[in-house]
Amino acid sequence: MQEYIQKNGEEVAIVIYDAPLPPKYFRLSKKFIRHVFVVFPLLFVGVIVAFFVWGLGTRLGKAPAPSLPSIMTDSESKLVTLENEIKSLEQSNKELSNKLAAGAATGSGAEEPYLMMIKKPYGMQNFTAENRVTLDQFDLVQENNSVKFKFQIISTTDTKVTGHIIVFMISHNGILGYPAEINNYLAQGAKYSLGEPFSVSRLRPTVAEFKHIYSEESVKFVIYILSREGDLLLTRETEAFKLGPK
Repeated sequence: MQEYIQKNGEEVAIVIYDAPLPPKYFRLSKKFIRHVFVVFPLLFVGVIVAFFVWGLGTRLGKAPAPSLPSIMTDSESKLVTLENEIKSLEQSNKELSNKLAAGAATGSGAEEPYLMMIKKPYGMQNFTAENRVTLDQFDLVQENNSVKFKFQIISTTDTKVTGHIIVFMISHNGILGYPAEINNYLAQGAKYSLGEPFSVSRLRPTVAEFKHIYSEESVKFVIYILSREGDLLLTRETEAFKLGPK
């Protein structure tokens, strides 16, 4: 068996020549070298990782828990919609119940002559003094077989106002109502719910169209804004408009 002249030992010798000085001789143990190049770097990396994990854990502990978006199925979405509709109907029923409990209409604007053409619901109240809505930007557009009366409904409250719009065009030839279906009930009084439904948070443009054969005459318009429950929110009579060539 071949034997090496130098056997593996537990030490490493290093000779450093620095002329003209005599060479320097160092003896280092292999165990020390392993600690310097392996163990110490691993310990250093371990300490750094430990500090990083500790700092990350502290931040995560203070951070609010993440809120994951809720994923709703089609059936759950429909259920939520139906629940909201039920709440709205319950609120409407409650308001109607309070109206019925209030008794007959008081201060409902019976002095308004054209309001007689609207069948007043039981317990109708007059809220015109509260100024929940107002009107602006009146404009009249004439066509061959119709007259279009345009205006803006403006909400003066922070909440959405909903209800119905009824407009009468009055001339020496008679009275026409808008929406057109109202004309079938002028004699006995039209239900307020036949009016054009509306909902306004800020402003809402409205166009009341009347089927009217071209003629030279003066007309005026009377506008009634009623709440969803039939309470009177606004009544407005305009100045006279001249139909025909300008």
